[in-house]
Amino acid sequence: MSNDAKKPGDDRDRQVVVSVRFPGHLLDRIQAMAAVMSTTANALIREGMEAYVQERASSEEFKAASQKYIAEAQARVATVLGAPLDGRPPRD
Repeated sequence: MSNDAKKPGDDRDRQVVVSVRFPGHLLDRIQAMAAVMSTTANALIREGMEAYVQERASSEEFKAASQKYIAEAQARVATVLGAPLDGRPPRD
């Protein structure tokens, strides 16, 4: 048996079915491209989304948005813990 065998609880290859709406003309293009490339529309969409996410995650826009998101999340956690936003220790 290979070391790459899937182990219980290993989510590396877990796939989840989702419903996505496409305009008819776009779905037609995706299906036609999949046929030409001898693949499936599902595979083409997965590959396209992987490329899109990688590209967007390296953009300056995403970096700025993620820093803002983290700061807002930290502020919410501080609120839950009762810590003032000025960095003082939480109140008891």
